[in-house]
Amino acid sequence: MADLNAHFSKKQLACRCCGQLKIDDRLLAGLEALRNQAGAPIIVHDAYRCPEHNEQLGGVRDSEHTRGMAADVNIPGRSLQQMYELALQVPQFAGGGIGAYDGGFLHVDVRDHPSRWARVRGQYVGIQHLIEDPVPAAEKARATRFA
Repeated sequence: MADLNAHFSKKQLACRCCGQLKIDDRLLAGLEALRNQAGAPIIVHDAYRCPEHNEQLGGVRDSEHTRGMAADVNIPGRSLQQMYELALQVPQFAGGGIGAYDGGFLHVDVRDHPSRWARVRGQYVGIQHLIEDPVPAAEKARATRFA
């Protein structure tokens, strides 16, 4: 049952250890936009984390999760590449953070600057280790037309 907006509930976004909830409105709007872009439900693995839970998970000290500005998500039936490309179409995430994880999920956040990364076998690396740079649609169309 959604109670924060049309598709997301407090339970989905609250801290998994204590139930506290802090969610930035931009994150909620971005998640809704991502769901609309995908045309399918999104699984939220993790959103707000209290500082204690963040530490237990090995999260960075100043994690956007602890400020209610981040979520780790998966869109069933979509590849990591497809999820990344969808997230890039959401202004809140395109202007913030998008991380690809080898566990098959994306971290999306609404920080105040663009940041991209991947996490492979526990190590933070460049996004190109998991994601191909998406070619803009217009460029794809030109390439197809002249092929």
